Amino acid sequence: MTRARYKTELKLFALNERAKGKHWKTIQECVKDRFNVNPPGVRVMEKWKTSLNSESIRAELMKDASEELPKIETEAKTRVMENLIPVLLSAQSAGEDMESAAWGWFFESIEKLIGLEKFERFATEYFAARKQALARASEVKNEQ
Repeated sequence: MTRARYKTELKLFALNERAKGKHWKTIQECVKDRFNVNPPGVRVMEKWKTSLNSESIRAELMKDASEELPKIETEAKTRVMENLIPVLLSAQSAGEDMESAAWGWFFESIEKLIGLEKFERFATEYFAARKQALARASEVKNEQ
């Protein structure tokens, strides 16, 4: 019998919940609800707490990503063929800017994927950080 390998996302979730002060039993319930899997045992989660470091997490994330890549690639190609190409053809026939239409489609796709609230939060954070970086670069340039 093989042991279940829990995804890194689940491990990080459990460890983050523990860092917030939640009890292991509560975390097990949250894992079951959120990930729709049988939750790991308390001993397993305690082992994660002692054995997972940034290097091992990075290695696990790379392994997870390499396993998911073929599925993601197929899905991306399908979305482009079914959704983006019609948007581009429609923009072209209407005399609109095709690049703007493509970026609009891309941003709408991301918004649908993560939700409006997260999309707006990440975009706002990105532009704020970018503005700060440009201001710092300008200050450094002026000092020289």
